[in-house]
Amino acid sequence: MAIIKINQKAYEYNLRQIAKKVGGFKRVICVFKDNAYGHGAKLLAPLARNLGISFVAVKSEEEARELKDFFENILILSHRPHGKENPNFIYALNDISQIKTYKQNTKIHLKIDTGMHRNGICVEDLECALGLIEYYKLKLTGLLTHFASADEMSASFFIQRENFQKAKELAKKYHSNLLFHSYNSAALFRAKLPDDEYCRVGLIQFGYGALNLKKVLSLYAYKLSQRTLKKGQSIGYGGVFTAKKDLEVASYDLGYSDGLFRYNGKGKLRLGNGKTMLGKMSMDSFSCENSGEELCVFDDANIWADFFNTIPYEILVKLHPSIQRVLV
Repeated sequence: MAIIKINQKAYEYNLRQIAKKVGGFKRVICVFKDNAYGHGAKLLAPLARNLGISFVAVKSEEEARELKDFFENILILSHRPHGKENPNFIYALNDISQIKTYKQNTKIHLKIDTGMHRNGICVEDLECALGLIEYYKLKLTGLLTHFASADEMSASFFIQRENFQKAKELAKKYHSNLLFHSYNSAALFRAKLPDDEYCRVGLIQFGYGALNLKKVLSLYAYKLSQRTLKKGQSIGYGGVFTAKKDLEVASYDLGYSDGLFRYNGKGKLRLGNGKTMLGKMSMDSFSCENSGEELCVFDDANIWADFFNTIPYEILVKLHPSIQRVLV
């Protein structure tokens, strides 16, 4: 069966480089949402913990429960309050109108909308929000924001950073020992991390977004069958590929049901060994020149992202959880 190989040394190298940049592992929040961007959260959790990571961020309570035995602090980023929040987790408060629904004494990190206009409260409403948090007896332990354009050379990043600084200064008047975090992966490699902040690292921990880091994930498929495709014969649905000469071909056990983007047979989609896919991808398999029993589909998601005009995030998070992930 198809398999995802996770390079342990590459992952540990990346985390060490990040920690060196920010001043230690204790200032790093590893974002493990969506199965650690498709890499396998439970597989990577002990590696991160053993290096000194004690704080992670996830999407949901379900993801948090999977990691509860590994990390001291787990922040849930996309929670809809229901009144039964777990006292062992931290919840991002994204909408102040939902505050009365939270269970009392729930630990909260308040999201500040500094300019992305997606989640959180405006800086101008912060004082009111702090009062409501106290009134409804929630435990405010931190403030966060998210940069909309940290990876783009515009003034937006600096404007948002200044807005968050204003929010921090105001919050400090009412609360001591708050934890602040605004820097995402892109911001971390654009400007120095403020001395009073942690950073949230997402895809950068897996080797994307900085030239000196190493790719962690490789996707492999295994041969299902092989044959000689005669000159003039076609392969796959619709016969969009026709052999111009006799060609040794094989089918491999990955398809769009496994989370891969469906290749329609147009253009040259390069595989990890330099070969190209032949004909349309099927639900459970694809064809190419015979490449042996094991074939690297990709070890750099940028190649597929460029082909399908998307970003490596989307290529990676779509990889089906049922594909076995192993450390190598």
